[in-house]
Amino acid sequence: MLQTIEVEIDAQGGIHPLQTLPVTAERRGLLTLVIPEKTIAKTDWRSFVGALKDSPCFNEDPVAIQRKMRDEWS
Repeated sequence: MLQTIEVEIDAQGGIHPLQTLPVTAERRGLLTLVIPEKTIAKTDWRSFVGALKDSPCFNEDPVAIQRKMRDEWS
């Protein structure tokens, strides 16, 4: 039977269970480390304002660009 328990690992590598273990005999186990991922910073929509201003796709008149895009679908 498999059982998962939560443990804390100190700086010296000592493993400390956070709950009592019902061990009646010597056992072996596997340890899976949970490494926190980098947190993604929340972005505000304002950070995207002007992001495409230097794009070669949007150097023309906005109305002309929209007409070209509509014409591609017809």
